[in-house]
Amino acid sequence: MFVDNNWYGHRSILAKFCKIKDTNAFASIQHGMIGKLRRKQEKYLGIRKFSNHIPYLCWNINIKKKLDKKKIKNVAIIGAPFLYLDQIFKKKKFKERGTIVFPTKSTYEINRNIDYNSLVNNVEKILPGPYTVSIYHADLNKDLSVFKKKGWKIISFGKRGSKNFLKKNYIEIKKNKNLVSTSISSVFFYGIYLKKNIKFISSYNKTVNTEYWNQDATRDYYKKKYPGILNGRISNKKLYEISLEELGFYYLKTREEIMELMGWNSRIKKFIGKVFANLYDFKSYLEKENLRND
Repeated sequence: MFVDNNWYGHRSILAKFCKIKDTNAFASIQHGMIGKLRRKQEKYLGIRKFSNHIPYLCWNINIKKKLDKKKIKNVAIIGAPFLYLDQIFKKKKFKERGTIVFPTKSTYEINRNIDYNSLVNNVEKILPGPYTVSIYHADLNKDLSVFKKKGWKIISFGKRGSKNFLKKNYIEIKKNKNLVSTSISSVFFYGIYLKKNIKFISSYNKTVNTEYWNQDATRDYYKKKYPGILNGRISNKKLYEISLEELGFYYLKTREEIMELMGWNSRIKKFIGKVFANLYDFKSYLEKENLRND
């Protein structure tokens, strides 16, 4: 239904969990971690057309409380789709070795630069190889020569619209013993949940904070909420408990509940979801045509 429902493959994962073919949903799915929000983000969080009828599916109780405070109706907590992916892969064994690094990514809206040279040197001092670096699609045009010179493996999971994005992400995290993140993001908590040796390194970000997103505020929010989380002064047990809370582990739904919330058990809801998806696609097409004609 909504254009971002399958960003990173979230809707596809829920469909696979339900053992059905991926299709449009009569719901709006939270598509990434939500930490410290700026005023403009808070304003639009959970807002959607026909909110009384279309469910908003969020990850955890903290987001639900924010939406309740805003009097946003028809909200359900389902946990992060990443957790359902973990259930899908629960019987698969992975040989785990080396270190994977996730530099802060750019998006199509915001450009973020990382001092790759310093990052590489620091990681190699504190963690063993082999080394893998995850480069987001929007950053593939940047100078990545330092990784090639050092023999690092460069991977990318595709555009955010790729339905296999999170699946590839999951597999690469599982294949490594150590995970380095330069920002507090979804992957930071994914790594903790999968019980990786986590290192947070923030000093190499060169990011312009915007009205929508502020790295510093997000980092400070989690430092205050969970003292010691960024400098390794929390036990592995406590870290794991934090990941369960942030990813909404205790609110995971059954296949039947997901089918109901996504509208997949109703022909009418499936039809309406498809109609809305086609309307969004048509609107997107018109916007692209207008840009070409400007």
